[in-house]
Amino acid sequence: MKSKTIIVLLIVIGALYLGGRYVYYGPLMRNCIYTENRLPVPEQLTKGEILVAKDAYLAIGIDKEYACLKNFGSIDREIVGADSINNLTIGRHYFTDRGLTVESLKKGASFRVVDVVAVTKHGLSTIDSGPGPIYYLILKDQNNISYQIATVSLGLNKDDLFLSFVDSLSPNNTSSVNLLSPDSFDETADYEGGNSLKYTGKLTELTDTYLKSTEPQWKKLSDRLERGEKFDIMVVVDLRDDNFMEIKLSDNQVERSRQVAQIQDEFLKKIPSNLVLKGVEKDKAWPYVSMEANLDLLTYLVDEQVTLKIKSISELTRLP
Repeated sequence: MKSKTIIVLLIVIGALYLGGRYVYYGPLMRNCIYTENRLPVPEQLTKGEILVAKDAYLAIGIDKEYACLKNFGSIDREIVGADSINNLTIGRHYFTDRGLTVESLKKGASFRVVDVVAVTKHGLSTIDSGPGPIYYLILKDQNNISYQIATVSLGLNKDDLFLSFVDSLSPNNTSSVNLLSPDSFDETADYEGGNSLKYTGKLTELTDTYLKSTEPQWKKLSDRLERGEKFDIMVVVDLRDDNFMEIKLSDNQVERSRQVAQIQDEFLKKIPSNLVLKGVEKDKAWPYVSMEANLDLLTYLVDEQVTLKIKSISELTRLP
């Protein structure tokens, strides 16, 4: 009787294990919640090249979430639009918290499309995000280094578009560019129900002037610092407490100065000691702090805007 009980318990435990494994991974023979399916590259994409029309970013490193995929998981460079990095609530931390390094990808970089991969999620983890698939363009640069970008990450709004496609059919107009967007692709499944990605040829034409106007002010400051320019920046600290409730400044000059100084000091204390602060000046009536700009400092201030309660960052213009 005792041996039968043990056998029953083992069967129950085994069933629970297999059931849990199936719920999490899907089919029992798989140890990865994702599967990858290599698809044909749309013919027209093979006849042209993809150019970076507006400065973007690279997330570099092996993403542990996809490392279980034999081919896709080995690609250690993801092309990321500026809108993802500039997002105040997620931004750069979305990538750095996963152990990836974020670097700039400058305008003018060129790539060719060498592959298309559909990545599908399975098991219980699809509850929050859906199974997909997500379609990725696999690109290579002139040094034969591989990159990936999801078609859904090409930019939801025209201000977010940053990759152009150029082929022999592209108009010879140097003042405008034709940009890829999610609408450039049709993800409808083929007649057999399998994954399929078709190139629709729909491109969004924007002028160079318009593209430059969509760049945030801090990006223009960053570009100037990279060129070696020297200038001061002014940071306006938002009048909000740690609970994001409005701080009302006193009409009494002495009390107001005390409030402003406290806000400024709290802001400065949050800046890591490894970032060099030079020429710091504090306004007495408003929570303004000016300092000499440098690239590391500017990058940190932008990435931590919410934590530091920064309302705006701009170049400090001194009156003669």
